[in-house]
Amino acid sequence: MTSESFCSILLATCNGAAYLPSLLTSFEAQTCWPVKLILRDDCSNDATLDMLRAFRAAHPEWVTIIEDDNCRLGPADNFINLLRHTDSGYVLFCDQDDVWLPDKINKTLSAMRAAEERYGSDTPLLVHTDLSVVDRELRPISPSFLKYQNLDPSLGMSLNRLMPQNVVTGCTVMINRPLANLAVPVADDAIMHDWWLTLVAALFGQVIYLDEPTVLYRQHGDNNIGAKRWGIRRILKQAKSTQEVRASMLKTMKQSQALLDRYRDRMTPSQLKLVESYAHLPYMSKIERVKTMFKYRFFKHGTIRTIGFLANLLALDQAPP
Repeated sequence: MTSESFCSILLATCNGAAYLPSLLTSFEAQTCWPVKLILRDDCSNDATLDMLRAFRAAHPEWVTIIEDDNCRLGPADNFINLLRHTDSGYVLFCDQDDVWLPDKINKTLSAMRAAEERYGSDTPLLVHTDLSVVDRELRPISPSFLKYQNLDPSLGMSLNRLMPQNVVTGCTVMINRPLANLAVPVADDAIMHDWWLTLVAALFGQVIYLDEPTVLYRQHGDNNIGAKRWGIRRILKQAKSTQEVRASMLKTMKQSQALLDRYRDRMTPSQLKLVESYAHLPYMSKIERVKTMFKYRFFKHGTIRTIGFLANLLALDQAPP
């Protein structure tokens, strides 16, 4: 392992002492390690920060801990804070409760470099991968997170499908410097940093999917998002949670409005019309919403999800102009 830092890993932690040893060991087992590890703890009240300091003491040449007075930023703002502390050419994101497979960095970096050769090193690029879903003790649940959730990653490369639903999991992501420079600071109305980065990459660059797991995605009951098996129970639960689902839908439209506010002058006319149409759905009549949804194919993954999206879109109260 070397101490070169053209690549940075951002690790945001909070009360992760039960899971950190496995993750830190998986860092040391990487087959490629030309990275700097930048950590920030969000005011843990367990042994998390002590573990991170001990890890830094063992690897002072490539571990940095950001210590400040900000408390409980939450996972999204914690990562956004960390993004401001790196100028590396490539940036990876890491969750405290996962385990990285030994070739994660090497395979993701190879996919990134292949994309740079194809699209140009000045193109904003985001690479993401699949994950293996495991339980608290790292016992297998599903070999593919995306199949477990019935998601099609190829649709995550299309802006019209990405605005209603994200298929990119942050802990698998690598971005290059052009994307970081363009996407940061992350907008206040961004739902999560990974979704925002993916939208910006889809607008102005490329989203690349590596079809293999690089992370053991641990499910322990306290996950901020987690893996939820797609099936009849999940469908029925969403059908009963209409207010929550509609609130989430409105957040996706506010996120698209934030894209407009930030990048309107950079968008092509067709991109501008596409993003405006999605952001303005709440202000349209019901008939206009249906026409716009089908015109621009604002569909979710699978027929059932798309029907649910349409039903909830029609049920939204019309916002004042």
